[in-house]
Amino acid sequence: MNENKMSFEEALSRLKDCAEKIKAPEISLEDSIRCYEEGMEYFELCSRTLREAQQKIETFEIKE
Repeated sequence: MNENKMSFEEALSRLKDCAEKIKAPEISLEDSIRCYEEGMEYFELCSRTLREAQQKIETFEIKE
């Protein structure tokens, strides 16, 4: 995963895809684990992006 060029929306979409794959009854344990690990990377990217946005908003509110 190339985090530097992935948008929040793309990471969120891929996170949702991972969640759907894990829910599938025919998925193997190994694939479930791989999807979980991949999903956690997307989750971290989304969380980091949201934290950074929140910090920018808070900084902007303080300056006003």
